[in-house]
Amino acid sequence: MEAPKVRVFRVEGMDCADCARKVEDALNRVPGVVKAEVSFQSGKAYLQLEVPQAEEEAARALSALGYRLRPEGKEKGGLPGPWRWALASGGLLLGAFGFSQLLPQLGALAYTLAALVGVFPLFRRALRSFRQNPFSIQTLVSVATLGALAIGAQAEAAVVVFLFLVGEVLEAYAVAQARGALFTLGELLPRRVYRLGAMGVEEVPLEALRVGDRVRVPPGERVPADGRVLQGEALVEESAFTGEALPQAKGPGDWVLGGSLVAEGSLVLQVERHPQAGFLAEMERLAEEALLKKSQAERVVDAFSRRYTPAVLLLAGFVALVLPLFQGDFLGHLYKALALLLIACPCALVVSVPAAIAAGVARGARAGVLFKSGAALERLASVRHLALDKTGTLTLGRPRLVRVVPLGIGEEEALALAKAVAEGSSHPLARAVREAAPEVRAPLAEGHRTEPGLGAFAWVEGREVGLVRPEAVPLPKEVAEVVRELAQEGHSLSLLVEGTRALAVFAFQDTPKEEAQAALRALRALGLRLHLLTGDREEAALALGKALGLKPEEIRAGLSPLDKLRAVEALAQEGGVAMVGDGVNDAPALARATVGLAVVEGTEAALRAADVGLLGLDALPRAFRLSRMTMAVVRQNIALAVGLKGVFLLSTLLGLTGLWPAVLADNGALFLVTLNSLRLLWARV
Repeated sequence: MEAPKVRVFRVEGMDCADCARKVEDALNRVPGVVKAEVSFQSGKAYLQLEVPQAEEEAARALSALGYRLRPEGKEKGGLPGPWRWALASGGLLLGAFGFSQLLPQLGALAYTLAALVGVFPLFRRALRSFRQNPFSIQTLVSVATLGALAIGAQAEAAVVVFLFLVGEVLEAYAVAQARGALFTLGELLPRRVYRLGAMGVEEVPLEALRVGDRVRVPPGERVPADGRVLQGEALVEESAFTGEALPQAKGPGDWVLGGSLVAEGSLVLQVERHPQAGFLAEMERLAEEALLKKSQAERVVDAFSRRYTPAVLLLAGFVALVLPLFQGDFLGHLYKALALLLIACPCALVVSVPAAIAAGVARGARAGVLFKSGAALERLASVRHLALDKTGTLTLGRPRLVRVVPLGIGEEEALALAKAVAEGSSHPLARAVREAAPEVRAPLAEGHRTEPGLGAFAWVEGREVGLVRPEAVPLPKEVAEVVRELAQEGHSLSLLVEGTRALAVFAFQDTPKEEAQAALRALRALGLRLHLLTGDREEAALALGKALGLKPEEIRAGLSPLDKLRAVEALAQEGGVAMVGDGVNDAPALARATVGLAVVEGTEAALRAADVGLLGLDALPRAFRLSRMTMAVVRQNIALAVGLKGVFLLSTLLGLTGLWPAVLADNGALFLVTLNSLRLLWARV
């Protein structure tokens, strides 16, 4: 027997969350299907198939319920929903109205025909799915329509079924538009690219690109794949990933993402990842996985809806069968009961949460925030504490030379000698020396050597010069005082020496990211309490905190990974905590936090442990704002769905509204919650 294979399919005809449940239940009962997961938001089914024949069995099982299973990429085009039946029903309804005016004796028959033609596809779907869900909206509408015909309300029965079919078409269109808006990131990639080969530049389709190919990206074109710049300089817009409207300068050695736009200049880059396996594809994959994981709000609404429909049905039975015993007017009460049946459908309520979550996840993917689940999106809105790692999260993660204190020689001479020595060392501080002041050239050096625990040495212009740890050599009092003051300011230090003579002190600092201060300011404005947790020295942590506007009581330094974990556990008990990190040592704290967020450029271990991936630190405030906006939309949707149905439920019991307003209440609520959710796709975060 073959190992289970995961296949992705589109499910046609699935236009509500209740449909998705029915489809998933049916697929999980198919022999040969190890596991089936269905997402209403994306309209997809993910099947683990034990044998290839199971695909055909699954298609037949869904066909019997009125759905179609198609392999991804083979979707059927055309208008969604039962538009042909809606058109036929509307035409017959219009004809029936004409007959009722010209030949009143045939009017009732014409309305009956219009009602029966319209209800036929609904009745067929109700029969197919009756065992899985006897309380489906198709069942309720069919019973209400046939009941209206039985009590002589032919015209109203025809109007009810026509309005319902029109509503289904509008709902299917709205859902199709929503699904299309959720995963449009892949459309950012160009269809044709300019590949550099032995024969020069050739225009080839995107699918022809391979890892290692060199491509030219002219101004105004999008980058076809993730890669590294080989030649050229350009301003590149990355707003599709970061939400940052200002273009970023890119040059040789820089990494660019497929789908970003070259606004000015042109680039030659080497493809590092295939277009279908790049960052855009990863964002879409994470978004789809997130939609399969229900949030707590979704689970609560699902549980409520399963009790809500039977309760309304019991109420309808009481109105139709019990009240007439005391108040008479059997037909009048039966009419009210039929209207209650139409109000009973919980579609709008069930869709209210997943539609908003789906839009929030999709908006996040386009704003540099990759939510791995709907639950993470929901939890982030409720946390009140934010714990941040220092190195690589708030800082660049590599030291820079920020100050040179010469001792008896010129500053430029000291820097030139230090660069000559640094050429033979791979130490991070030596690299910082080499990168500093590009206008200063190093003299010729030879005999490079490194002494572990001491420093690096080289012969420069006939004398041996070294870059050493200040504490490793005896220092005169005045030099020791300079070293002490710089160390108290949080700098890492290196001493330039010739023999035992100190020539200069070099001060280094892991400088904050450019966006760090603005990000922390935005987070404070959101009411979050900030906590810096770092394993670095207290002096360095306090210096960084001062530069970023953090208070001393918000900083905890010298922490081991276990200490960070305990600090996060304590904060989790005080209103929830989000943890942001990027290193292997942050992984335990990220996993324990209420919500873990990892910077995408960090380590793989941190990304695996986190609930949310951030393309950059400036995406962090956007993550919180988007989470809160999404949960606000969820609350609005639930209020709309429950409130609208509650109003019409009461008005029906009082005899103020009838069958067709009940249909409008159901379809109207579903349409409103879908449109309200779609607002998130274009919201400013």
